[in-house]
This record gives sequence, structure tokens and C-alpha cells, in this order.
Amino acid sequence: MPPLVLHTAIAKNVADGLRLNLLDDERGSLYLGSTAPDIRVVTRWERERTHFFDLNNFDEQDGVAAFFEAHPALAGGCLDASARAFVAGYLTHLVMDERWINSVYRPFFGERSPLGGDLKANIMDRALQFSMDCDRRQDAEFMAHVVDAVARCDLAFDIGFIDGESLGQWQRVVTDMMGRTPDWDRFRHGARRHLGFAEADAEQIEEMVRSIPDLVDETLKYLTVERVEDFLREAEDRSLSAVKDYLQCA
Repeated sequence: MPPLVLHTAIAKNVADGLRLNLLDDERGSLYLGSTAPDIRVVTRWERERTHFFDLNNFDEQDGVAAFFEAHPALAGGCLDASARAFVAGYLTHLVMDERWINSVYRPFFGERSPLGGDLKANIMDRALQFSMDCDRRQDAEFMAHVVDAVARCDLAFDIGFIDGESLGQWQRVVTDMMGRTPDWDRFRHGARRHLGFAEADAEQIEEMVRSIPDLVDETLKYLTVERVEDFLREAEDRSLSAVKDYLQCA
């Protein structure tokens, strides 16, 4: 699903659009929350435990509703400002991932798509996401703003389902990952880890990675730039609506 920088970019756009003091004052908590569903990288939890979306279920799902059903205490107004901003960021991640799965991955790369969800289809999907993330990283001012905000987040809040030690470890991971220059060697290792390819696939993966950026160009021609832009616009609009609804209720 979309990498960390894309998630923080959507969270920033949502906060900029809503212009609420809560989100402006708690940008670090907001950005950290927008990455937090991927904390399973350090906790080794199952994806569904943090994303509230079953990848094996092709029926309609609502990750935001499932999140609050699992953790009803987070829906109320008793949380402090930092925790509310963190939850707001968390919701943007759930929405963005859900939209990518339903509007991009499944219809164009997944097992029921024309590409049939094969090895190349999954590499194309991951390569496109990585390329989009690299493009967003070109904005040095944005990157410095997010990294600084996340690093200064004091983690004094309690959200219950993620312990403080794990959250502190994740904060360090996020600032480290976002402070590094991305390269396709990192992509290769990440693709093998996240997608669980067997050693027998290593040679084919290497061949496809060597073909980048041609593979990214092929993917964009297949998916089209317009669909990518539609996804980003819809993810942002739905995230803004989810955060607005949450903060009004809380």
C-alpha cells in the first residue's frame, strides 16, 4: 500500500484544508498517526490488526468504522489534543490504503484484474507506489517540515491499542526512513520482504528491477496518469471528510 511519505502528504493536505488549531498545533502527532498503521513493521502484528481491512475479503469494507468499532474509546471527546490529532492522522492512512486497494490494486493488478495478480503485476504496483513516493520527496521543504514535526512529537498521549514503547520505536523508524534518500536497491529488498516472494523468484525480481524506470513507464501507460491523479484526489477528499466527521463527533 502507499508508502509513508505519501501518507504524510495526504495528512498535511487534509490539515491545511481544514485549518483547525488542533491539527495545526499537533502536526507531529498527526503525521505520526498517518504512518502508524504500518507500525506492524516493528511489532510483527497481523496487517488486519492495524489496518482494519481484510485483504482476503472482496466484499465492501469500511476501515474507519471497523477501527472505531474495535476501539470505541477513541471516538469520544475525552482524548487530549495530541491523541485526537494522532487518531485523525490514523484515519487518513486507513482511507488512503482502502482507496488504493479498491480503486487501483484490485481492478488493475490483483488476482481478479486483467494482469491476474502475478509476480510482475505486484512488482508494477509496488514500483508505481515507490516512484510516487520518490516524486513527493523532491519537495525538500515539505520533507524537512514532516521529519521535524514527527521527531518533536513527545508521545505524551495514550491511545490504548499501541503501547508507548512500540510507538517510540516507530517514531525513530519513521524519522530514519524519511531522512534517507530512496533508491531502487531499497525498493528491491522492500518488495521481496513485503510481498513475500520466494527465493525462486529472486532472479525475475532482479530482472524487473533492472528495467526500472521502463517498468514504471509501462505501469503508468497501463494505469494512466489520470487514474493516479483521480486516486490521489479521491483519497484526499475522503480523508478530509473522515477527519472532519471524527473531530466534530469528538
